[in-house]
Amino acid sequence: MAALTAAAVQIGDTLPELHITLSAQKIISAAAATRDWQPIHHDHEAATKAGLRGIILNSPSQAGWITKYITDWAGAEADIRSMSFRMKDSFCPGDAMIVRGEITAKDQQRITASITLSSDSAVKTSATVQFDLPN
Repeated sequence: MAALTAAAVQIGDTLPELHITLSAQKIISAAAATRDWQPIHHDHEAATKAGLRGIILNSPSQAGWITKYITDWAGAEADIRSMSFRMKDSFCPGDAMIVRGEITAKDQQRITASITLSSDSAVKTSATVQFDLPN
C-alpha cells in the first residue's frame, strides 16, 4: 500500500471507523503499560467505591488509541505534531468504543483532524490531532 500524502487529503475527508470492544484485560494491560497504578484502572471495587461503573480506560491509553487510529489510516510516515483531548465520560469493560475522525484543516503538509471516541451513541472523548504527511 502506498503511503498517504498531504496532496491526497482534503478538508471534509472522513476516516474509516475503528471498533474496539474493551475488556478488563485491555484496560488493565494498558494501565500497566503506561505505568498508571491508580486503583480505578485495575481494581473493580476501588472504581465502584469512587462512583464509577467499573475500572476505566486511562487517558494515556486513549491517546494511544487516537495515535494508532491516525497512523493506521495515514501510514507510518504520519508525524503526530500535537494532540489535545477532553474526556467527558469513562470507558469501562464491555464498552464498544468507536473511533471516528474527520479532516478539519490543511496547511500544506500539516493536517488537522477532529476525532471522537464514542460508546452507546454518546461521545465520551473528543480530540484534535495535528500531524504532518509527506508531499
